[in-house]
Amino acid sequence: MNLEFAGRLNKPELVLKNFKYWVIILKEGGTTLGHSVVILKTNKATFSDVTEEEMAEFPIVCKWFEDRTKTVFGAEKWNYCAMMMKEEFVHFQAVPRYSKIINLYNTEWKDVDWPKRPNFSKLEISEDILIKIKDDLINE
Repeated sequence: MNLEFAGRLNKPELVLKNFKYWVIILKEGGTTLGHSVVILKTNKATFSDVTEEEMAEFPIVCKWFEDRTKTVFGAEKWNYCAMMMKEEFVHFQAVPRYSKIINLYNTEWKDVDWPKRPNFSKLEISEDILIKIKDDLINE
């Protein structure tokens, strides 16, 4: 899988799940616990370039992500945002949402924007904790 076009979002060490057309990567500096990026594996600049077959897989990708973040962390809702301003390729920010504080990994995780839209403020998350989050999400 060549995601060089994904630049700073290309983090092979944080890949949660590979699908045929999409990949889910845990986001450094995410907004909430489990915040990830869902990236189309082909470098396409607009949604109008995405094939029907590629888009048909997207709900399957979302189901896996929602099931895992709900099961592992208790996520209650999910926001998917495709702004594509800095990174000019098809991808979504996948943001699990929580109405309650989650205490995990010696950290208090609070969704400060609940129940409003996320403001995408960055959380400082150590590499060790990112790997623990990843491991918990991928170990089904």
